[in-house]
Amino acid sequence: MSRIGIGIVGAGKAGSNFAQVLQALSGQARTIGFCTAHVKTAREAARRFEAEIGTEDLSQLLERADVQAVIVASPDRFHCEQVVAAAEAGKHVLCEKPMCRSVEEAGRMIAACRANGVTLMVGFTDRFNQPCLEARRRIDDGEIGVPRMILARRCHPRSVVRGRRWLNDGETKGVLNYAGTHNIDLICWYMGEAPERVHGEMGQLILEGQDFTDCAVMTFKFPNGGIAALYETFAYPENYPHGVDRSIEILGEKGVIRIDLMSQPLRIHTARGCSLADSLTWPEGPRGLEGALRAEVEHFLECIRERRAP
Repeated sequence: MSRIGIGIVGAGKAGSNFAQVLQALSGQARTIGFCTAHVKTAREAARRFEAEIGTEDLSQLLERADVQAVIVASPDRFHCEQVVAAAEAGKHVLCEKPMCRSVEEAGRMIAACRANGVTLMVGFTDRFNQPCLEARRRIDDGEIGVPRMILARRCHPRSVVRGRRWLNDGETKGVLNYAGTHNIDLICWYMGEAPERVHGEMGQLILEGQDFTDCAVMTFKFPNGGIAALYETFAYPENYPHGVDRSIEILGEKGVIRIDLMSQPLRIHTARGCSLADSLTWPEGPRGLEGALRAEVEHFLECIRERRAP
């Protein structure tokens, strides 16, 4: 397989970022087209990223022989049906987090991809973020012993909610499903297993005028006795200096690892104040969009070529 043809479902922040990565990986893959809820948006994205088609009909992408894989970057209530349709059309799938809305939907997605012999990967960018990868390597090397306790936090300014009406659709209901999935995934990855017990409290505690769960706390108990806590919010002040304040602390039997992704090395001072720029997850470099998102897409393409599981 030479260059892999990709269809992108969704043209918001995630879909556009994926398209930028694919432009940077033009020797490995190319964007054939976009599918969005509104054909005008799809056509605008197709023009912007030099794709052949923009459509509101997913079947128009899936019917094309030059589309070998689909990136699903739509609101999560659509993920299950879109992934199943792509799998039944014989397309490999990279699905944005959160994977879906229920265990039943996840089962349908996995079963469809297995039945049709296609790759299914869920896009957790932090697994490709270098500090997170380095922490996992050191855990695997036994440097801090067996992880026993984890504290993970992810805090967004309240402005993130504006412009994303689908976050308030009555099903997603806010911070835990949209952002908390990252740290839930990392907690389980570092502990090496799924929890046996979970407790959570969440609510709309600060934001007003919209139905949106802006604060959540969870605790986890693991089969090996380990424990973890999760702290998530979309209610930080508007002028918080960087888009997401995120950190993870992992306490092991012989030491501790702390990941602080808030302390970005790139700081900008202007007349408007101080800000931090993300130089890890999707920084723009001489090869286009780089960082963790590029590494994630490259891994997906490698899995397709080498016929191996993500």
